[in-house]
Amino acid sequence: MKKIILYIALFLSAGTLLHGQVYQQGFFLKDYRPIYRINPALFPDSDFIGGFELTRNKVQNYGVSTFYYPTDDGLVSGLNESVSADQFLSRVSDIVARQGEVGLNLFSYGIRRGNGYHSFEIGFRLPTTISAPKGIFELLKRGTVENQYDLSDLGVQYKAYVELSYGYGYKLSDIVSIGGRAKVLLALHGMSYRFTELDVQKSDAGYTIYSRAELDLPSRFYKIDGFPDQDINLSDIHSSFKFPRPTGGGAAFDLGVAVTPNEYLTLSASILDLGALAMHYGNAAVSTGYQYFNGLDLSYDDLNKNGLTNKALEIGKKFLDGLRPRLRYNKWRFEPLPFTANLGIRYTLPNFDQLRIGAIAQYTNYKYSPYWETRLGADYTPFKWLDLTASFGRGTYGFLYGFGISVHVSRFQVYYGLETGTCGTQKETTSLIDPTHRTWSIGLTYDL
Repeated sequence: MKKIILYIALFLSAGTLLHGQVYQQGFFLKDYRPIYRINPALFPDSDFIGGFELTRNKVQNYGVSTFYYPTDDGLVSGLNESVSADQFLSRVSDIVARQGEVGLNLFSYGIRRGNGYHSFEIGFRLPTTISAPKGIFELLKRGTVENQYDLSDLGVQYKAYVELSYGYGYKLSDIVSIGGRAKVLLALHGMSYRFTELDVQKSDAGYTIYSRAELDLPSRFYKIDGFPDQDINLSDIHSSFKFPRPTGGGAAFDLGVAVTPNEYLTLSASILDLGALAMHYGNAAVSTGYQYFNGLDLSYDDLNKNGLTNKALEIGKKFLDGLRPRLRYNKWRFEPLPFTANLGIRYTLPNFDQLRIGAIAQYTNYKYSPYWETRLGADYTPFKWLDLTASFGRGTYGFLYGFGISVHVSRFQVYYGLETGTCGTQKETTSLIDPTHRTWSIGLTYDL
């Protein structure tokens, strides 16, 4: 039973959690065309068309160091009797989570008209969250103190939606510019599986667990056969190949202001993704049932990527086999988007305009583990066709660094960048040692 903590660790590690957050390193790049994504009051020097940009991010507030402790005999889990409850639980966050999004920008168009700048974009976003409450770790370490535990934050969720945006920035004067972007969100697909109740009975042989969960499939791709309040099996869920139609919608807004006291200095402030998404869960069910656990024969070697995935699927099947889903229809869920706030400053050296330096601070209001960071950066343009940038700083999970490169070929511009920490991976596995945050972005634009 000591290794039952791996149920939760594997559950959290099974998904790929991404976040299409704004590529912050672009603030330092001299010719970053979609700079208005960081602040809609900042405009690029050229009109452009963008046909592709992929941004990927993951944020997780745990790592191997959260669950395992080094001893003379190797690593042991936090449930080992040699590790005290206070020592183990002090490393565990109130909600252990991986969350984020992948963002694919399909089309961008930016054009200047007088003192104004217009931007149009079409993109696709896929936010995902996997989470587990601290209470379940306390239960496993200390034993059953209460008969009932609220595990409403134990679950997995993702949703896919299209984002259509229009932005407008305007120079009020030679010094001050303001801007905003309006985004229309069209939800296409999603899934939510959340535990809302857990009753636990402990014996020498293991745990008997009664759970209640909510299963939601807001998608035209799936159909559940049956009638409301009827028990269903997983075999009752069928694929539907109908053309996807929106299953919900929402809106979001970006707002920003920029101050340029002179041609060398820029001050920037913005807030992004103020909005929410409402999704219609036409296929939904409430699940109740019993599961029995007596531990798994699971070694530390199973922390590699394939081992985690296989064991997570095995655990998931065991849970689902003990559940009795009851069908229900016509459920709506309203969820705010995680907003991001930015403050930035950059300065071009008057006698050496190939180099500029600056700083940027960011805060993202993730539901389970809000993230902040501050970084110093520099940009160097040794040739007209090459732009290089680098930064370093500190964030929620420690030291971080970033770099970026932009290459111009005729009117085309290709750029790539990475923002990450230094948590590293455990030897002979792909598991991250410490909590971490990582973003990378790649894009292509064409100057008009």
